[in-house]
Amino acid sequence: MIMVHEYPLNIVEHVGFKRFCCSLQPQFTVPCRNTVKRDIFALYGAEMAKLQKVLDGNIGRVAVTTDMWTATNQKMGYMAVTGHFIDNSWKLKNMMLSFIYVPAPHTSKRLGDRLFKCLLGWNLDRKLSSITLDNCTTNDAMITHMKTKLASDDLLLDGVLVQMRCSAHVLNLIVKEGLEVIKDGIELVRDSVVYWKSTPKRVQTFFETAKQLKVPCEKQLVLDCPTRWNSTYDMLSTAIVYRDVFSRLRQWDSQYTTVPTSMHWEFAAMVIDKLEIFSEITKLFSGSKYPTANLFFPKVCDLRLKLLEWCADTNSLISAMAESMWEKFSKYWDDIHLVLAVSVVLDPRYKLHVIEYYAAKFGSTNTDLVADKIKQCICGLVLDYQTKSERNNSGSSTAYDSSSTPANDDLDFELFVSRRKKSKATLVHTELDHYLLEELIPKRSPDFDILMWWKLNGLKYPTLQAIARDFLAIPITSVASESAFSSGGRLIDPHRSRLHYDTIEAMMCTRSWIMEEMQQESSKAAVEAMEGVFSALAISDSSTEDQDEAVQGGLVMRKHLISLDD
Repeated sequence: MIMVHEYPLNIVEHVGFKRFCCSLQPQFTVPCRNTVKRDIFALYGAEMAKLQKVLDGNIGRVAVTTDMWTATNQKMGYMAVTGHFIDNSWKLKNMMLSFIYVPAPHTSKRLGDRLFKCLLGWNLDRKLSSITLDNCTTNDAMITHMKTKLASDDLLLDGVLVQMRCSAHVLNLIVKEGLEVIKDGIELVRDSVVYWKSTPKRVQTFFETAKQLKVPCEKQLVLDCPTRWNSTYDMLSTAIVYRDVFSRLRQWDSQYTTVPTSMHWEFAAMVIDKLEIFSEITKLFSGSKYPTANLFFPKVCDLRLKLLEWCADTNSLISAMAESMWEKFSKYWDDIHLVLAVSVVLDPRYKLHVIEYYAAKFGSTNTDLVADKIKQCICGLVLDYQTKSERNNSGSSTAYDSSSTPANDDLDFELFVSRRKKSKATLVHTELDHYLLEELIPKRSPDFDILMWWKLNGLKYPTLQAIARDFLAIPITSVASESAFSSGGRLIDPHRSRLHYDTIEAMMCTRSWIMEEMQQESSKAAVEAMEGVFSALAISDSSTEDQDEAVQGGLVMRKHLISLDD
């Protein structure tokens, strides 16, 4: 309870809590704070052992996201490391692996050493698929340092795909670059919001005027943050609803001089329209309960087309903004499109057709050549997976015999050659070509589950299934690790700033693991309740007792579904 709800450890010393426990069971002795702390570490060890067993028994690779955060109240830096994998039941899992204290200075070597130590502690150094992190020179140097420690044979394509830049961070850089060009155009809107949010009296006057003009007052005015483009989008989206209110208030308040004109509001509307696609993409990619790697490629291609369109806009400010965005976009396009292109080909709704479609849209003279490059990459992955699978199988089933005769050596060589021919010439082309030639699944299927599709088609495409398991688990943003800092900020508040970093890591990680277990239990209970309802309703000549059972099952199901929503 203390970890899940982020209560302070000294809650057991609060008089109200002691009286509450006494009212439930007078003979119960409330433990002291030190006992609670020991129990937290004991639970931390038990939950860690359970997760270690899951990771060791999991077939696929594990993708990692990581980010750094400085606790304001402690002035200490922490690294959050989250593991992402598709388990043996083909469910996407996101588990916090560590919440590590990193002493200053936060150099690339120190960060790399801490991350590598975390991977070794979980036995993931040989099962790593990629590392998703923000785009900065320190992280680039950290990945270079990590590659010297990781065995290239254990990485995908010898480590070519190990670094994945956080797509949300890249989008943020692109939009910030564009907004810098047009910052003067939205300055009056920002000044107006600042003016009418500065005092309670002005806020009251603003909304009284809005009610007088019959303008819906559903949203409060929002002031943007210079480092967050989405806050500028929110500020403009909210302010434009009250454009008539700002104009009316100018007649009443002589001190209010920064009134946006009709031209400014029209410009704001254009900017909102342009930023909306970035907002939608960011929200889509920030999800952690569904695969996102296969969704990114079509969206980022649509964005590329939009930028090309905006560059030709008749409005000079919009075209200047788009050209600035395009320059930044082009810088990161080559870094992110390969992993995402492979992932989208592994989506049976798209395959290579989506590559050819967008290549034609971009004006490529040879769309087949573009698709062939991606196909060659996938062929390389198939060979890589088959080679490692054969190596593992031969290593576990055969042993070298120094007394073997020349005849046996020749036989072994012939078997080796035939096996290589089969794997390279037959399995690669047959399995991949057969998959690519199969009809696409309708794109608009509302209930399509890509993980379930690969689970059911594993016998037909075993190697591609293994690749899909690893690639579809790769997150394209580091949001999962960043979200841990919200809990960290609440945990390390001014009243708990003296907590030791080992205690903080134990509480953060254990809370994450327990919450995952609680969600699984709630989901399982909801499914069982639903099955009970359907079983009761399936009886055609149901008695009154059966109907009561169905109703009761429905109530139980509703309760668990509400719990899931909460």
